[in-house]
Amino acid sequence: MDDRRQLAALTDAAARFFAGEMGCGWAPGYLASRGFGATIWREWGIGYAPATWTALTDHLRGLGFPQPAIEAAGLAKRSARGVLIDVFRDRIMFPVRDLGGTVCGFVGRAPPAAGDTIPVYLNTPTTSLYRKGSLLFGCYEGQVALAAGACPVIAEGPLDAIAITAAGRRAYVGVAPCGTALTPAQVTLLAAAARHPAGARRLAAVVVAFDADPPGHRAAIRAHALLRDITSNPLTAKLPAGTDPAGYFRDHGAPALGELLDHQLHPLADLVVDASIAKFDRWLEFTDAKFLALHAVAPLIAALPANQVARQVARVAARIGLTHAEVTGAITAALPKVIEAKTP
Repeated sequence: MDDRRQLAALTDAAARFFAGEMGCGWAPGYLASRGFGATIWREWGIGYAPATWTALTDHLRGLGFPQPAIEAAGLAKRSARGVLIDVFRDRIMFPVRDLGGTVCGFVGRAPPAAGDTIPVYLNTPTTSLYRKGSLLFGCYEGQVALAAGACPVIAEGPLDAIAITAAGRRAYVGVAPCGTALTPAQVTLLAAAARHPAGARRLAAVVVAFDADPPGHRAAIRAHALLRDITSNPLTAKLPAGTDPAGYFRDHGAPALGELLDHQLHPLADLVVDASIAKFDRWLEFTDAKFLALHAVAPLIAALPANQVARQVARVAARIGLTHAEVTGAITAALPKVIEAKTP
């Protein structure tokens, strides 16, 4: 058996083991308190890693897998004493699959009372199967709906992605990076999963629904440049401050999250433009600062699709206190450099 096939067999066996342990410990009660019942556990293959040192390793060895292969799959590691121990212990386990359905690795969630020194989420270390910057949790599970025209919604964590898909009525599919900022490889993967049968390469829209806090806003802004490669309509979901999709799902239910996605989507360019201007906020009472802010944001707007420019002209004019003509003039002046930068 070649290396990748053996690792795939190992991760599949591990996923089955974790799924079989779901009746144990705190996992069922925690997931139920978040609105995720047994039907969802089974649909997504969610499991539980027992709170012992070698439960998975012993199980895999009992199936005939050699110790070096178990280590190579990122499922076990050597302790300080040289003993092989499980990487994942006392965690809810989310399998991460490629578009072919192979379990490449896992994201494990610690119990709520684990303490500040324990990472909330733990990923499989990099292996020949699992490179977290090249995978999107939920992409495999949602690819049929995506190919049929559902709108992809990129969230931060696996529970967010599951909540979005559960609330989406097949109109939305939640996906999540595996513990990394959104990467070009993940954007390419999303485009491949969402490709319509007719072969359309650009998506009608992609939504970013990161946490409604400063780090989430920064992540959404960074995602904008990447998403423009696969859609002319990147959007952001306006969540209440301090919330995330899974929290909104828990507090208000699936129908309410679906309604929010239906009615609270805004151009992601709004966040990008606002962040650029925010650097000048403290000086905008001065005319020179107004024009400095305008010239900083003009290339961003000039790079947008033509049908999105008027919205940003109006927003910028109101925000910094200049006329529509002044804002339009700066954008027009920035356009040649934008075109030159895009030209191969």
